[in-house]
Amino acid sequence: MTEASIPTSCTRDCPCGCSILVTVRNGEIVSHRADPRNTYTRNFLCKKGIQYVKRVFSPERLLTPLKRRGNSFEPISWDDALDIVAEKLTSTRLESGPLSTLWAQYSGSLSLLNLFMPRFFWIHMGGSTVTTGGVSIDALQAAQEHDFGACLLHDPEDLLNARNIVIWGKNPAVTNVHLIPFIQEARRNGARLTVIDPRYSETARLADRHIAPRPGGDGYLALAVAREIRRRMEDPPKRIRDAGAGWSEYSALLDRYDDNDLFSRADVSREEVLYLASSYWDDRPCSTYMGLGLNWWKQGGAHCRLVHSLIFMSGNIGVPGGGANFFNREFPFSTQPFREEMTKAKARGVPLVKPRRILLPLLAREIEQAEEPPVRMAWISMFNPVATVPDSNHLSKVLRSLDFVVVTEQYMTATAACADVILPATTYLEEDDVIGGHGHSFVRPVNAAIPPRGQARSNFRIFQDLARKMGFGDSLAGSPWDWVARTWSPLSEQGITLDQVKRGPVKRIQPSIPYGDGAFRTPDTRFRFITDYEGRSQNHPGLCLLMVKIRSFLNSQLPTDEARRFPTVHLNPAVMERLGLADREQVWVRSPLDQVEAVVSSSPRTRPDVAELSPSMWADDGRGINRLRVASISDLGPTAALNETRVTIHKSP
Repeated sequence: MTEASIPTSCTRDCPCGCSILVTVRNGEIVSHRADPRNTYTRNFLCKKGIQYVKRVFSPERLLTPLKRRGNSFEPISWDDALDIVAEKLTSTRLESGPLSTLWAQYSGSLSLLNLFMPRFFWIHMGGSTVTTGGVSIDALQAAQEHDFGACLLHDPEDLLNARNIVIWGKNPAVTNVHLIPFIQEARRNGARLTVIDPRYSETARLADRHIAPRPGGDGYLALAVAREIRRRMEDPPKRIRDAGAGWSEYSALLDRYDDNDLFSRADVSREEVLYLASSYWDDRPCSTYMGLGLNWWKQGGAHCRLVHSLIFMSGNIGVPGGGANFFNREFPFSTQPFREEMTKAKARGVPLVKPRRILLPLLAREIEQAEEPPVRMAWISMFNPVATVPDSNHLSKVLRSLDFVVVTEQYMTATAACADVILPATTYLEEDDVIGGHGHSFVRPVNAAIPPRGQARSNFRIFQDLARKMGFGDSLAGSPWDWVARTWSPLSEQGITLDQVKRGPVKRIQPSIPYGDGAFRTPDTRFRFITDYEGRSQNHPGLCLLMVKIRSFLNSQLPTDEARRFPTVHLNPAVMERLGLADREQVWVRSPLDQVEAVVSSSPRTRPDVAELSPSMWADDGRGINRLRVASISDLGPTAALNETRVTIHKSP
């Protein structure tokens, strides 16, 4: 009997970024558990992590290349699949140029080679059309980079220095579960927890105080709290004028409103505003964790900037126990290999063109409107856009109208169903790689615990094999560890070796208190106050559609048994009574685009202007929430303004 304990890491798009120990006995996985050497993820996995081995060994997993035949697919060999793809890429490029091919990749896996190798391949292809913006963090990230010059995060241990913790538009009890033990420890240490969210979320149930503003009213709430804090200041502190740019204009913005107007627009009470002002000013330091609920609006970037200005003016930036915490965007790997690959491609005589960028949140419309050249072919990897991008019915039709679509996938998703060729991809238990972390500062190994199942191949290998088919020679040759080593110089400078990381998670050096030296990453090293804000109208017909994430799925990676359930729409009892609905009755949730059948549930904690759809089924998109969502974008990023869609509820015949 042989047994080995193999350190690896979850590579999915989650701030936790769990470190994992896999026990393999006689080639079989017998244990998949948390690696305690990662002090952020500690000794437990989330429900998604616990279920991951089931995902790897599911009978529904794609294990052979597939080619479309009419309305179904038939298995083909890898040689045949890559020959077909190589011929289509070559002929499309020769006929219409490199920009006629769309390469769309998102966050299905965030390990280094899954991010880098596709980019190297498209460099050697001469370029492509690519997407910009997204359906996740983009407005918040752009706001942080504008105001602070970077996206940085306090060490979670710093929460013990906080006297107040505000979770604003985020539900870490579901989406960032490893943050919760740090919050609980801070509360035992005396900190108060406040959750600001139109929904009474799982995190709100843990809080000392829950404030439920009108959906999209976050900006008005931040202004109201800032006005109250300004009243409590004897004079604006010198640090505001010295370290912040635009204080006078921001102060004038505060003067545009009176208190009662802001209370009405945010739909909060004076007492709630006074409570928050005390949390941020009288009982500092206050640590704020910001989430996607802030940025999924047309004014999403402005919402985030208004919260930043509140946090900065109240003295909670650059201090222990404070921070505008969202995302760690410090990339620990070198990007020098990109320049090297461009040099190699030019030496091969490849004419490099500047990529054409189209907006991912408006993907169907952008593909249709692309001209000179039109988009004729698409390659989609680590991404299920038909399920996760708004107006999904439209996108499905657009993809099916293209000359040729290639999808690399683990399952038959809504996007894979639009493909002409599907290439089966490996999971993180079958790959060698490394990964950073956007919720913490650990660099972690991705070590293959088992060989790839069936004929599945890593994206790294798929692009290497295709490069050889297309005559790139040895341009992309080499082992995964050879390529990782090429990116390692920033970590070597910190004394971290690749061999160390292969053996387990290693914490890299970062400031535990961002901007503690008073210098920001902006060009003039000063914080940027927001100086203008045009809020959203309060008069919208219908109910605001809010997506409810659950612990067992991440984006469109949903367990099959749960994908077969009807979604549940939670409504306020007053809305139920007005519509004549009974609990557990079947209804249609209808938007201007489509309707989805759901089971209705009475929820007194649900606001009367909201419909909470839970869970938002995306596996085959038969009942997916994005069939309902209208495609629109935020002011910064941009990100998809996912919360702007309004719906009506109708009895199901």
